[in-house]
Amino acid sequence: MIKLVKIIIFISIFLISSCTNISKKIDNTSIKNNIEILSDIPGTGKQIKNHYKLSVHYKGTLEDGTEFDSSYKRNKPFEFQIGLQQVIPGWELGLLGMQVGGKRVLKIPPSLAYGKNGAGDLIPSNATLIFEIEIIYIEPPGYKEISSKQLLSLKKEKLLALQKINLIVIDIRNKNEQVKTGIIESSHQITAFDTKGNLNNKFLENYNSIVKQKDHVVFISERGEISAILANGFVEHLGMKNIYSLKGGIEEWIFKGNKLTN
Repeated sequence: MIKLVKIIIFISIFLISSCTNISKKIDNTSIKNNIEILSDIPGTGKQIKNHYKLSVHYKGTLEDGTEFDSSYKRNKPFEFQIGLQQVIPGWELGLLGMQVGGKRVLKIPPSLAYGKNGAGDLIPSNATLIFEIEIIYIEPPGYKEISSKQLLSLKKEKLLALQKINLIVIDIRNKNEQVKTGIIESSHQITAFDTKGNLNNKFLENYNSIVKQKDHVVFISERGEISAILANGFVEHLGMKNIYSLKGGIEEWIFKGNKLTN
């Protein structure tokens, strides 16, 4: 019981923060052009996407060249996960698409850095920041983002059946959203969050009543963003395995012409 309470508290806090970030996605996209890439040396391999885990070296300076921070001087790379508000928005937006070995110099406006508050004695109010960032290591998140086509293929996968592994599809949207569009056939409907991002207090109980240890679970939301956040939380903080998020959610499923049922 204590463990269950801790899990509920964690996911509620985690999702409130993440959903707030998602609600600002349109604004972030519109101001992404305010980040200037002053230089860009390509790397190789995987490109950074949302929820990727990164190890980077960096140096931060003010516009006048005053250095306020450097991981190089500490001789220790900085590690974090994209999409969890662990770094300033300018990094969240400016690092996407980079690869291992890549080096990028970003000019980040105050609105995507520390704003009018600044940061301690080192970064003044409304400061534009210059960051030299080198990507040392990239690791994809533990959950998998799958397309509509891949989900259809998984649903037909005979190997899972031979191994006595179930594919559990869970639609985490609210009832109104499910009724409006319809649902994927044989999916389970368990509303995960209210409009404020609070976790439904029955969600984990209902989840555990359906899902067994070896099952593969696909979370589905409206556009795939909320399901990806939930999937990441389940893997990174609850230690779950075989967790998926449907890319583009129900909207992309419909756009691809796939069937839904009432």
